[in-house]
Amino acid sequence: MNSNSRFFFVLLATGASIGIGSTWLYPSFSYEFTGLFFIPYFIALFLLGMPLLMLEFSIGQYFNKNIVDLFASIRKSFSFIGWLMLFNALIVMSFYAVVLSWHIIYFFVSFGLQWKKDAKGYFFDNVLQASNGFHGFTQFSLVVFVALIICWVIIFLYIRKGFESMKRGFLATFPVLIVLMLFFLLYSLTLDNALNGVYSFLKPRLGSLFNLDIWAASFSLAILSLGLSFGIMHALARKCGKGFVVGTSSIVAVFELVVGIAAGFIFFGILGFLSMKQGLDIGKFVFFDYSSGFTILAQALPFFYKPTLLSFLFFLFLSIFFILGTSALAYSLTHVLVHKFRTRHFNAAVIVAGFGFLLGLLFVIKPGFYIMDIAGHFVYYNVLIAVFLEVLAIGWFFDSDKISSHINQCSILKIGRLWRFLIRYIIPLILLLLLLFQIKSDISASYNNYPLWALLVFGAGIVIAPLVIAFLMPRRILDRG
Repeated sequence: MNSNSRFFFVLLATGASIGIGSTWLYPSFSYEFTGLFFIPYFIALFLLGMPLLMLEFSIGQYFNKNIVDLFASIRKSFSFIGWLMLFNALIVMSFYAVVLSWHIIYFFVSFGLQWKKDAKGYFFDNVLQASNGFHGFTQFSLVVFVALIICWVIIFLYIRKGFESMKRGFLATFPVLIVLMLFFLLYSLTLDNALNGVYSFLKPRLGSLFNLDIWAASFSLAILSLGLSFGIMHALARKCGKGFVVGTSSIVAVFELVVGIAAGFIFFGILGFLSMKQGLDIGKFVFFDYSSGFTILAQALPFFYKPTLLSFLFFLFLSIFFILGTSALAYSLTHVLVHKFRTRHFNAAVIVAGFGFLLGLLFVIKPGFYIMDIAGHFVYYNVLIAVFLEVLAIGWFFDSDKISSHINQCSILKIGRLWRFLIRYIIPLILLLLLLFQIKSDISASYNNYPLWALLVFGAGIVIAPLVIAFLMPRRILDRG
């Protein structure tokens, strides 16, 4: 692998992982459990995240096929694993695009800070126009509908020429993200009472390290934060040449940890400032989900220096995560259309953007936010199942020595044997335990007190339907190179 290919391999893999990764979750877990959360998270990245990244990178290079035919090359019946990963990508891509459309709206409403009197009310009533519960399925927010069209035009530009347009898009976008992150990191720490907010993020509670929940959260985040199970890493590794698997995996994992910590400093610096301005305890504001930037952090923006400009830059900063993530997910889908079905890049981009837009309409209707909340929670099962099947296919139904040898060929650290042991024994056990832990948690408590029928349709349905459809998909090997 030449230095140019290596650079783009790292750039695209890192951009995809932080785009799909749950930026909100690391700060939230650090506040909830302990400021020492980086310790179990680092261990989880080493035992679970990095080996899985190496797996996806190495098999993408070794088999040199699209994700469906890659698994069909092991056993034809295993092609459903690849289809499942693509359906996972389609689901997550569709609601990521809707979240991105919210940011596009806030680019415009930053002029006048239109949410400043009631940030939460403005977001739910004026922007989402959300219903109070699960009704109004035939009504939708026109403003989000229009913004979603703009969103898909942007994503289309990233994927219209396949890997080449992705490279150019990421090369232009990634530096902007880094500059804005550094700017808001420095600015947030200069705000009044910011250090009290940061302390609540970093406050060490040693006893929490012995809590089972913190380890479950760490290993869950190690999977969710790296963009695994969507076919993205396989496709990127295939396009970027051979080798540098260990190096890229290490860089991506470390960068993910750094971004999570930086996000924590930024968000909690702002929350400390907001708690002082409103005379409330910081605990009143700490609730992280896809709406947090608009309903909580946005409350502080009118008090910033040059609030209109900084509000625009703040929502641009947050939107880049979703641009990177959505375009990476879309690329994984176009890659299969191009290489499996000989579709032209432009046509593949049109098809993916069209399907992404249509599926995204489910989250634009009046109860769309609640549907997204449920789908976002239950898609975790899809990720765990896909990764579990992937590990079993490579670890137990394929000669994994070939993959470990491939990893060792271009690595200073010869860790192939250790990797093979983790893939065959340790990681399947961890994934199974995470799956059982999540099932137990969801059975013991109704998620966010949503009605049972909604959890079954939009939750269990989002897990079962892709599995069934993936299993029924055709199994022929058709990769065109």
